[in-house]
Order: sequence, then C-alpha cells, then structure tokens
Amino acid sequence: MTNDVEAVSDVSVTSAAGRTRWWQGKPWLSSAALPVTLAVATVALFLCYLQVSRTQRGEADGASISLQAWDMLHGNLLLHGWTGADVSFYTTELPEYMLVEAVRGLNADVVHVAAALSYALLVLFAALLAKGRATGREGLLRMVIAAGILLAPEPGPGVFIVLFQPDHIGTGVPLLVTWLVLDRMPRRWYLPVVMGVLLTWIGVADGVILFTGAAPLALVCGFRAFQRIARRHEPVRSAWLELSLAAAAVISVPASDIIVRLISTLGGYTMLPLSTQMTTLSGVLPHVRLATDGVLGMYGASFQGHPTGIVAVFAALHVVGIVLAAWALWRVARRFFGCDDLIAQLLAAGIVVNLAAYLVSAKPAGYWSTREFAAILPMGAVLAGRVLAGPLLARRASAAEPASTEPASTEQASLAGRVRTLAAASALPVLGLVLAGYVAALAYAVTLPSVPSATQNLADWLLAHHATDGLTSFGLSTYQESNITTQSAGGVAGLRPMVAAGGGLSPGDHEYKTAWYDPRTEDMNFVVLSTEDTSLAEGTVQSAFGTPARVIHLGQYTIMVWNKNLLAELGPPAPE
Repeated sequence: MTNDVEAVSDVSVTSAAGRTRWWQGKPWLSSAALPVTLAVATVALFLCYLQVSRTQRGEADGASISLQAWDMLHGNLLLHGWTGADVSFYTTELPEYMLVEAVRGLNADVVHVAAALSYALLVLFAALLAKGRATGREGLLRMVIAAGILLAPEPGPGVFIVLFQPDHIGTGVPLLVTWLVLDRMPRRWYLPVVMGVLLTWIGVADGVILFTGAAPLALVCGFRAFQRIARRHEPVRSAWLELSLAAAAVISVPASDIIVRLISTLGGYTMLPLSTQMTTLSGVLPHVRLATDGVLGMYGASFQGHPTGIVAVFAALHVVGIVLAAWALWRVARRFFGCDDLIAQLLAAGIVVNLAAYLVSAKPAGYWSTREFAAILPMGAVLAGRVLAGPLLARRASAAEPASTEPASTEQASLAGRVRTLAAASALPVLGLVLAGYVAALAYAVTLPSVPSATQNLADWLLAHHATDGLTSFGLSTYQESNITTQSAGGVAGLRPMVAAGGGLSPGDHEYKTAWYDPRTEDMNFVVLSTEDTSLAEGTVQSAFGTPARVIHLGQYTIMVWNKNLLAELGPPAPE
C-alpha cells in the first residue's frame, strides 16, 4: 500500500483474520487528508496548551524576551542598546514573539500564547519526525507514540519547565525541523549546506544546540565515515555525505558565534558571557539528583509536593513515557555501531551528550536549571516512536499467529512462551489505555484556574495611581519585579531593573536597554522593593538616593518616592 497510513475509504476492507481494523475506512487518516488532520489537531492542542500555560504565573525571563520583541516590532531589529542574558533566542523565539505581539499587543498573555504555540508545534514535528518514511500501521503508531509522550505536561513541575515561557524547550522546534529536513531531503551536495545553515541559525539563538545538534551530528557522521573508510575499506569518496555533514556541524559553531559578534559590532545587542566552568567530582552527585527530578518533571511523572488523588494517578501513568524513551535509547545504544537509522543515532547521541554536559557543568543550581536539558523530552519521544513501533507491531503479529503444533520441551518453557505471547498481544491495548489516561490528564490540566502574572496587581496599581500619586511612569526595581511589571502594564508604565554594584546602584545587570536610564530623556522618581526578593535591601537604596520623601506600602511591595530624578544619581551599568 502506498499511502502514508493504512487507511482507505472502503469500509469492507478487512484484515487477514476477517476483522475490520479501526483505522480502515477513516478518510481523515488517508494520506491526502493527513495534513488537514494534523493541522486541526495542532490548533486544538494549541488552545489546550494556552490554557495550561496560563496556570503558571508569568515571570521575569519571559517578560524580558517580550519587551525585546516589542522593541524589534517597532523598528529596533538589531536590539540596539540591549544587554541580554547568555542566551538570546534572537532567531527563534523572538520572531515568534513579534508575530504574537503584532496580533495581541504587549501584555502578560503574550508569553502564554507563544509558549502554547511552541509546544503545539513541538508535538506536531515530533510526530512527523517519528514517522520518518514508515507507512501503514507502523507510520501511524510511530506518530501516536511520539505525540502521546508529549501530549500532557504535568501541572506544576512539568508545565514549569516545558510550557511556561521562552526557554530551551522552544529550541526543540527548530531542532526537530532540522532533523526532519535531514530525514526527508535527497542525499545531494546541498544537504550539508542546508544542515550547516540550520544549525548556525539555531546557534545564534541558543548555544545549547552545540549539545543537542552540532556535536551529535559531528560525532555520529564522523563515526559513520570511519566505519565506511577504516572498517569496510570503502574509498573516501563513498563517505562524502557523512564527512560533509560532520564538517557542516563543526563549522556551524564558530559561524553562529561570528554572527552574534557581528550583530554586536553593528550596534546590536550584547550578551553576557556563557559560563564554561565545570563542576568538581563531588558536585556531580547533586546534579544527578536534579537531573532525575528534571526528567520526571519533563515527562510528567514528577511526584514533587507528594501529589494525591487523580494527580498522582496521572504522574504514575507518565512513568510509561519515561520507560518507552529509555527502552528506545537502550535499543539504539546496544546496536549503535550497526544502526542504519541516522536520525535514531542523532537523537540517542543528543540525549546522552546533553545530559552529560548538564551533569559536569557548574551551572545547575536548582530545579529551574533542568531546563538546560529540556530537549531530551522531544528527542526521547521521537526516539520511542521511531524505534519501538515496528517491534511492537511485529510482536503483536507474532502473537496472533496460530500456536506451534510441536510439543513444548518442558512445561516451564511452555508457560514462559504463553506469558510472552500474552504480553506481546496486550502491549498495544495497554498503551492505548495509557494514551487515554494522557488525554484525561490534559483535559484535567485545561480545567485548572488561570493565574495572573507575578506582579499584575502592582502593574494595575501603577497604571491607576502614577499620575495621581506623583509617580513617574517608570521606576526602578530588581530584575524579578521590573520587566514583568512593564509587560503587564502594556509598556506604558512599569519598572526598570537595577542592581547593587561597586558600592552603589547600577542598571542591569542583564535584559535591559541603556536608553531607559538616560536622565536627559527619562525621569524616574520611585523604587519598588518586594518582600519576596531580598537581592536589594532598603538600606542600600537609601544609601544611594537618600531618604525618600514618602513611602507607600502595597501588600508585599514597598514603594519609595523621591522628589527628584533618580537616574541622575544612578551609577554606570554593572560590568559584565
């Protein structure tokens, strides 16, 4: 059969056993209708994920990216004057945010819309990459396994990492697109060129592509070339594709760095240096614990906070997704040297390299840091679909065959055979029940109440009182309260970040624009401090600006107001 999935419009078609299969006679699963079916499913998932994302309050990082996109949308395409963090998302999430803001304007919901869009596309491309070139039942099952594992982020820890705001999980979308192009594009001379361009494009935005894309491609293709030349004694020209792909991966790393430096040279944004410090041997063990918690949370199987009732049931069900991904990884690893599937090798290598880099890095400091290896979720889901669908179908077909008429050698062997046959026959029905549980988990998450952004009440107060209470439109605060307040206020009022540096107070130290602090064009006469953020003490602020003219208390916030422009006494930007 030549269709991408085994689906026909004639409901009378039956299997060899005389039973009509559920996918037969379903026009919406035919190869012609499949794109429409996937598009409708993606839109439905986007709407679900939008509501799920709203169950987490927006915070500083997402707001910072939102403000940068807003600036780009209004003509500052190179982000002149901006100092970002160590990851810019310049060529990935920022264009996405621009599109969302072009439709929705600047507000706290922009982060949720973009996050939902990214995750819905992640599910779509994971399904397509898992399918590969398989057709019929196997192609369909591959898609279902991959999409099913990703389907229902766990409320709380899971949503916090994978469906919250721009982060490394979003980089998984262009990464899957890159592998999809590699999987589908003809093996011509231009394929390595396309791979190099795609990896460079992602690398400009997010350096984690070194571990999830560039390094795996270089290592795997280098090894495959070595097998051809050194082990099978084929001529060097027979490995031209592998060698070219490896070279493209290697070149993409300095190429992306050159582009970032060029943007800065042309007056665009600058970035904080990326930490390359490694941990000590004793520091690896705590990282293993963090990584374990992170994997559980990403796959929806976290038991942090000791969930009970239906939430605990959903978490237990999601353990199946981890088992499938681990099983697929093991199958590829044990036959890695003889694996013919380049994409499976790349996914397996990406998972291992990304996790290894996290464990030896000095960057992990808490659960939030597990976002550094968030790409292992879509990579594991695709690997499970791509590697396990065929064997599962083969075992089910084998179990359906008539039992052998030859007598069993022993009663124990006969019993073991029956157990294996039963397990093979029931594997797919069990997975179907698990998938139904995942659908129920997503439906449950959609019903949870939305929450406002972290400082929405403060933003609303500033909008309502800044004129009547003698406050300027913008004031100063810490990073955690500043950009999110500005975003929540639609950019017409809010706060600008500052830090204690050199015995005084300075702009920054990241995700800020220098033009915000020019006393010739800007006027700020108040500072906001929060009891939830102790990075800046009230005494430090008064040492820098003197005694405030008055102090306003608003819940957890202390608003100190002066009768002068504080920017004139603010120090220079903190050194990077």
